[in-house]
Amino acid sequence: IITNTQTVEVLGNGDKVVGLIKKDRSSEKEEIFALDGIFVQIGLTANSALFKELLETNRMGEILTDKNGRTSVKGIYAAGDVTDVSYKQIVIAMGEGAKAALVAFEDRMRGTIY
Repeated sequence: IITNTQTVEVLGNGDKVVGLIKKDRSSEKEEIFALDGIFVQIGLTANSALFKELLETNRMGEILTDKNGRTSVKGIYAAGDVTDVSYKQIVIAMGEGAKAALVAFEDRMRGTIY
């Protein structure tokens, strides 16, 4: 993992990725970095500003939830990358969303909206 760096260009040889040109954000120095593949990371800031005044968040702006997706406000559930779930992966976000939806349904059916 390389931090504080901007990707300037991904380099290929016609068959595969072979490197990239990266720029250090502090020094503005560019260099070629040889590699065999890349993983794309889209931002690390939780898109939770809409709920900042309503729901409890951590210092990263992630909405705090219990293991079932319940938030600090009764009847409001959250799931996915916007929450404090440990791993930010699509498959995990999908599973967490399904779990929160099922728990929300169960809470309402039982009349126990947390």
